[in-house]
Amino acid sequence: MPEPVTEGRGRWWWRIAALILVGVQLPVLARTAGDPQQSDFANYFTPAFVLARGGDVGDLYDRDSFDRALSQAGIQGLGSFVPHPPANALWLLPFALAPPEVAKAVWTLVLVLSIGLTILAVLRLSPGFEPSMAIVLVLAPTLAIRNGLAFGQPYPILLTLLVGGVLALERGRPFLAGLLLGLGVSFKPYALGAVFLFVHPARRRSLAGVLCGAIAPSLVLLSLAGPEPFIQFWSKVLPWMLRGEIQDPFSPGWGSGMALANRLLRFEPDLNPQPWFHAPLLARFLGAAVSTALLALGVFSSRRALDAKRPLDAVGIGLAFVLGASPFVASYHLVLLVVPAVAVAARLHGRALGLWLVGWAVLGSSLMNTFRSASGVLAPLAYLRFLGLVGLALVVSRPYLNRRMVGQAAALGAAFGVLALPWDRNEEAWKRIESAKGYSMIRPHFCDANLRWWSPSRDGRRLESMGAGTDCSAPPPEAVRSPGLPAADERRVVSRFTDGSWNLYLGGGRGHVLGTRLTFSDANEVDPVWTPDGCAVVFASDQGRGLGSTALYLLDVSGLMAGCAGSGPAAGLR
Repeated sequence: MPEPVTEGRGRWWWRIAALILVGVQLPVLARTAGDPQQSDFANYFTPAFVLARGGDVGDLYDRDSFDRALSQAGIQGLGSFVPHPPANALWLLPFALAPPEVAKAVWTLVLVLSIGLTILAVLRLSPGFEPSMAIVLVLAPTLAIRNGLAFGQPYPILLTLLVGGVLALERGRPFLAGLLLGLGVSFKPYALGAVFLFVHPARRRSLAGVLCGAIAPSLVLLSLAGPEPFIQFWSKVLPWMLRGEIQDPFSPGWGSGMALANRLLRFEPDLNPQPWFHAPLLARFLGAAVSTALLALGVFSSRRALDAKRPLDAVGIGLAFVLGASPFVASYHLVLLVVPAVAVAARLHGRALGLWLVGWAVLGSSLMNTFRSASGVLAPLAYLRFLGLVGLALVVSRPYLNRRMVGQAAALGAAFGVLALPWDRNEEAWKRIESAKGYSMIRPHFCDANLRWWSPSRDGRRLESMGAGTDCSAPPPEAVRSPGLPAADERRVVSRFTDGSWNLYLGGGRGHVLGTRLTFSDANEVDPVWTPDGCAVVFASDQGRGLGSTALYLLDVSGLMAGCAGSGPAAGLR
């Protein structure tokens, strides 16, 4: 049993810190508990809403279908079911028939109760901890807790499952431990390290539990919605996830090694105009190599910790390294790092413990965003959260690491880095609409001769109309015909999913089959609209920017259109 980590005369410090951490969360909690307009809540409520009404969850991987369902569900904010695995449609299914405000309030209560259960489980894991110490450990990452509750993210529940799995391991209940740890795998990939922990003949019961937990939610969804959601996810989302191309690949907000490599070594005229130098192959190699090496270190050292009968260390190490290896780590993901933080805290006492808790609190706070806009030589400072995350992983795994492990992990990283090189990457040189700048631009349309589009607002709660001239209603893209053609020979440009991505086709109107293919890139081209002269198409594409982070481009099709030869397309567009 661990020695007590607090002395009687110092307990009041922990009690004051616990009260402060609870007090910090209350104002935000009161303001957001029943507010369903946060975009992340829509990502869970909307698929549950569709599922509860017998709709097709697979359709939600198409943005326009998701937006229609979002409106039907009564949510006004932003949302997208990408990059969520299909089983995430189950989280809010029990509340899907309630109004969004009620569902969000009940869901917030569930998340708060999960945090309370985690605190109780931490106390059982470390009997030497005072209740106030457990509260401080769980609530110390203030930004992570706040955003998780405000956005309606399920990570507090996943944390409870993970801590419960550790507790079951320590109590000698291997199947239950594996089941609890495995439940997270079906919903989120961050619990994947639990699978590697139990790949051993002596741990068959735990492995069976992990597999049951990982498969069960997907089987439930399969019985309710059929295979279509899984087909859509595997074809339209999973390849991008595996390549780390989800959303803005340069953003320090994701806190990943891949984002750091891209920021330093890849030029993107809007999102990353000042890299150290432009070496996209090197960026791809380093991103994949670092992620693979971190994942390998996690597997090696966590298995050693479990062999040493230290399940808390084992699960904590696995979580820390999996998060470090992930290409997509937002602030609310850091809630899961409570497990490794507790594992380290259980080894410390006195001043060392106090310093550790301060560092843990800083890692999960907004202080990590202080240098988010750093560029040039100082660009690595924008990724302090990633560097801190790797540091935490190394600290918790230190008793189990050796040089041989590091060498093997580096070799695996280098091998996967070479395999990840995009030697056959298919990109196209369309004309960029230079006036359209930002994280994501969608639904381009013309108001008279002026190009406009929609972009997420700075607070991420709505779409804003942007562009030249005065705003007007944007017609559905597939209903727009080229003004250069008579109505009897109406033709349109459509976006269809073919060859692994969305591409543009010059299609026949009135139900005719698709005609000439216009784009051939491995990226996604969507939202086509004719220019006013009918000789070119403006569209959105995520080429070089990550799934869902689109820029606007102009494609000259004058050679295919009657009356356009030699006229040139929309020369005024910049």
